[in-house]
Amino acid sequence: MKSYQLLSFILLIANALIVNAKVTFRLIAVSGTPYCYVNNKKYTMKEEQYPVFTLTLNSLNAPINYHYGIGSKEESFTRTLNSESTLNEFFNRKQTVYNHPQLPKAFESFQTLKKSKLFDDTHIGNIILESKQSEIDNLHAHPDKDKLKVPVKAIYVSPYTVKVFNNGFIKISGQSTKYSTKLSYKLGGLKTDDDKELYGRTAVKLRAEYNDPSFMREKTTFDMLNAVGVPTSQGKHVRVFINKREIGLFLMTDDFSNKHFLKSVFNNGKKFNVNNAIFKVNSGGDLSFHGTSKSDLEPYGYKGDEENANSLQKVKEILVPFMKEVDNYPSTKKLSLDIEAFLRTMAVEYLAYGTDNYWLVQGNYFIYKNIANGGKWYFIDSDFDMNFGHGSPSTCLKLNIDDYPKVKKNKPTPRPLIDNLRKNKTNDKYLKNAMERMLNTCFHKKAVNARLDSFSKMLKEDALWDFKLKRVSTYSGEKPLKSRSFTETNFDNELNSDSKTLKDRPYPIRKWIKERTNQVVSTYKFSVSENPDTSLGYFEPEYDSVKNVDNKVKTTTTSKKSSTTTTTTTTSKKPITTTTTTTRKTTTTTNKSFPTSKNKCGPNVAVCAKGYCCSKYGYCGTTDDYCSTGCQSEFGECKGKTTTTTTTKKTTTTTKKTTTTTKKTTTTTKKTTTTKKTTTTKKTTTTKKTSTTKKTTTTKKTSTTKKTTTTKKTSTTKKTSSTKKSLPTSKDKCGPNVAVCASGYCCSKYGYCGKTSDYCGKGCQSGFGKCN
Repeated sequence: MKSYQLLSFILLIANALIVNAKVTFRLIAVSGTPYCYVNNKKYTMKEEQYPVFTLTLNSLNAPINYHYGIGSKEESFTRTLNSESTLNEFFNRKQTVYNHPQLPKAFESFQTLKKSKLFDDTHIGNIILESKQSEIDNLHAHPDKDKLKVPVKAIYVSPYTVKVFNNGFIKISGQSTKYSTKLSYKLGGLKTDDDKELYGRTAVKLRAEYNDPSFMREKTTFDMLNAVGVPTSQGKHVRVFINKREIGLFLMTDDFSNKHFLKSVFNNGKKFNVNNAIFKVNSGGDLSFHGTSKSDLEPYGYKGDEENANSLQKVKEILVPFMKEVDNYPSTKKLSLDIEAFLRTMAVEYLAYGTDNYWLVQGNYFIYKNIANGGKWYFIDSDFDMNFGHGSPSTCLKLNIDDYPKVKKNKPTPRPLIDNLRKNKTNDKYLKNAMERMLNTCFHKKAVNARLDSFSKMLKEDALWDFKLKRVSTYSGEKPLKSRSFTETNFDNELNSDSKTLKDRPYPIRKWIKERTNQVVSTYKFSVSENPDTSLGYFEPEYDSVKNVDNKVKTTTTSKKSSTTTTTTTTSKKPITTTTTTTRKTTTTTNKSFPTSKNKCGPNVAVCAKGYCCSKYGYCGTTDDYCSTGCQSEFGECKGKTTTTTTTKKTTTTTKKTTTTTKKTTTTTKKTTTTKKTTTTKKTTTTKKTSTTKKTTTTKKTSTTKKTTTTKKTSTTKKTSSTKKSLPTSKDKCGPNVAVCASGYCCSKYGYCGKTSDYCGKGCQSGFGKCN
């Protein structure tokens, strides 16, 4: 967040109009020589660092109207610039950077995660590969050869930078997708001669998303996994080119077995001093011990750091003992697994309907033993391009978590790992609580839909570009080659519809979110708030910034060509936080200031009603699951404990100190002293008790110099609802139970104050600020 606010500040400063300045235009051109029309005059651009071409002109006055051309093609819209340089822009794409609404966090982020700027998803990246064409053709003709890889020169281009890797390689990735006309790739060797990596990564996966015309099913699942705080990758969309040929739009994700991914997730980005033990599990890998024969252990493959290791032997040596732990768990209650993280992953799988994931196919996941840090095991889910409504969605919507595996009629229903864990009532409760928590945060339809709205705008031009491309696979082996054909209708429906499902296509993402939410709420009587719970903040990527381009700020706006030019400025998603003249100091608040509840409880939430215990998971109840181990005595009763609590909330607000010298009109000095003291006590009783005591003391002294000091001391209980009048004034966040925007500011549909059409137009919340 801090990095994004800094970027916002820089962009705001740079957005001032320039007069008679030197201005640089930058365009990514994979092939051909581009040119730029500036104020209706054509200029040829020069290569700065392939594939970025630039044009620098002197003595230009803002605003500057311009557009690009390459060869015989010319953009049909006008761009407008109000700064000294553009970002690295892409031909025929109206906007370069988008400021997407984020998903609220359901749980805190995974504790050892170090984010990478590689996954800044506010823009579409570009990957340009160069190699011998004969070797590329051979690779595309034999996607079934797992060990076949081709050396490449790899160039990564973002709006901010160009990075070149001369010793890269690509190979075909995936399993069933090997036999699709649009192939997925693994790109490795991303390290320079001076040991620099691609934002901390030496290998990535380029996933074709060939079954998903929205390009957002897998990306959204990764976002949700990060929002529930489990070990996983992030996702970023990229355009891919090979030998200047347009290959298409892909989702770039991590290579889970790569040691750079593992250290970034499990060791805060620091190098491990031991060999990592990670295993890839294919369909049928139920993690139960069936024997040590090759056929018994066939689904499991060693992908750790030891080169040329015997995979079967490593499975027997490292993984088999864990399988025996899984089988014995119902009696021992001991398992060297991060159980809570696994259960949160299962909550994502169930809600998102991971038709090709562990709970349904017992495959498509990795399991990692963190040998360096205590030997605990971690579950890493993967392969989500068929989530949110593929398969048999109408059948799935009729099944609770007990019957969920029955969706796959041809698969056995026992799932030893999750079944054994759920035999422990505490674990089963945690799983259901995680589901309810998701429904109120990262799975909340308002949060998801707002994010999909933004990505729909960013992706549409590139999705339609991708659909028209000729595919590269020339496989002619025994298996049939699968081909998909999508149109703009497919993109719009699967990303934007919450009701209509096209023939022979899965549910649209929004439709699945809506119907799954309704089904789960009905089944488990969960409570879902009208608006998402943002109490833990949002999961945000590590943002890249303009500092990668000589610290020059680049802001570009676009508009359609017409007699009237409409300008839309690309700015950061949140306005600059303005420091007010009020200083507020608040002491710790204990539980008497919280409402009483028979549902959720805990710090900053509520105190359980009389006779109820607050469990370690933050829910009220009367059984041992709530009242014994982990019970929070500060927020309810506990077995064998008597809880007495006293709470005081103290807020001291000091107004700005102002000294003003008045004009002297006579030789007489008049001194007036007035002291006023008011004490008011107000007590209101409704269905929930609220007591408020307000004491105000004001002392005013006037002479030729005027000085006013006001001190306000308040003791109050926390209110359970807020009206506009009772909310504070803000120039940052706004909305229900948050704040009202300052005078002249609008409250956007995403809950931030501002003055542009992004804040004051569609979705503007008139109850919390002005609107157009």
